[in-house]
Amino acid sequence: MRGIRTLMIVVVAAVLWLGNPLGAQTSSAQTLSAQTAPWQSFGNSADGFKALFPSEPEVTKNSVPVDGNTFELHSYVSQSGETALYIGVVDYGPRGAAAEPDALLNSAKNGAIEHMNAHVLSEKKITLAENHGVSFEAESDKLHFSARMYMAGGVLYQVMVAAPLSEKFADTNRFLDSFQLTDRPASAVAAAPAPPAASTAADWKPYSYAADGFSASFPSQPAAEKRSVPTDAGALEIRTYTVEDGTTALISAVCDYGAAASGKDPDTLLDSAQAGAVSNIKGHLVSQKKITLGANHGVAFEAENDSAHLSARAYLVGTKLYQMIVALPLNSNYAETTRFLDSFQLLPAAQ
Repeated sequence: MRGIRTLMIVVVAAVLWLGNPLGAQTSSAQTLSAQTAPWQSFGNSADGFKALFPSEPEVTKNSVPVDGNTFELHSYVSQSGETALYIGVVDYGPRGAAAEPDALLNSAKNGAIEHMNAHVLSEKKITLAENHGVSFEAESDKLHFSARMYMAGGVLYQVMVAAPLSEKFADTNRFLDSFQLTDRPASAVAAAPAPPAASTAADWKPYSYAADGFSASFPSQPAAEKRSVPTDAGALEIRTYTVEDGTTALISAVCDYGAAASGKDPDTLLDSAQAGAVSNIKGHLVSQKKITLGANHGVAFEAENDSAHLSARAYLVGTKLYQMIVALPLNSNYAETTRFLDSFQLLPAAQ
């Protein structure tokens, strides 16, 4: 059960690593406008579902280590004003099919609640086409969550609406009720996954990202993702570059604060980013120290929660925040941590 809880925490931490140091933004007009747009049915036959979304969902895949194995999370996200509509799919294969579904669902629910730093308002057991499920409402200090989770043939489906506390999303039930399971082709049914082999020294090489102004060394081609995060200064885009090396995640992230960083003390922004990272994994700080990269301010820190250890460096270069992160299971060792962190370089145009 611990593995699923770890999966939930690590995935969300990777996506929301930068936290929201500039504060959340709410726009009622934007929300109402989005809700009046025509909804359409979207689905994925390989993942075995379909649902109604107000706009075509952004689809991402993350490879996540769990208890020595690696599972792939498929995420489908659509934004309606300040409300996020989310469907997540994880196929645990024969291992999940053989497990007790209510226990898996309870573990997934508790992991989500703990990571979101929320409290449960209500919950009840549900079914979908004879498959076990759980429905719950929860709140943090800023967001209200309406969620349903189902286990179907070893696959965990998560259907969630996350809305600001100050906003009521009129189409919550419309989205949740629209979720349907569909037949998956036999080729899509996952076999019990084997842990990926760790990289060798020969596999590593630098990857440059001219648009983001940096390069870093990875053991394989990083998976690139983009996320839009609402703040008081408007939506900010976070771009991440991630590689799974065995059970270790290597992450480079960049976010341009633009005018929102004007006049701000760089150490204050760095402290906020560090605090957001530790908060996102519901962990505690192990160590920290100020560092520099040329004339640019930075911070290096170690953090832990009950299942993972993080080694990270963050730099503020002009209005851009860069982060280099190594996340690995607690009480394990990754021989290339320093190699990865030291590999970060600014490209000439970014300095």
